[in-house]
Amino acid sequence: MMEVITVEEALRLGKQEKVLILDLRPPGSYRQFHIDNAVLYSLDKIENREFCLPKEYCIILYCERGGLSLMAARILDKEGFCAKTVIGGMQAYREYMRRMD
Repeated sequence: MMEVITVEEALRLGKQEKVLILDLRPPGSYRQFHIDNAVLYSLDKIENREFCLPKEYCIILYCERGGLSLMAARILDKEGFCAKTVIGGMQAYREYMRRMD
């Protein structure tokens, strides 16, 4: 089932086994800053259903603001994956990190 989660929930879940965090942003954005343990992944692969992802994992997706990852999570959900999207995406993560400083 597709679910929308907060940054805090994503970070908590990301510490568990069998959880994969996918960053759907462009490579340059990923190289500048990303969530720890996140893997750069192409949105095009998901849209074209050319992905090779482990079905036994919970997939957490994020993009810059949350819109593209929501769309990708819906696709993965229809394909039978446990898919979660981070509300607010990387913008929400940056804000979370500012609050933690």
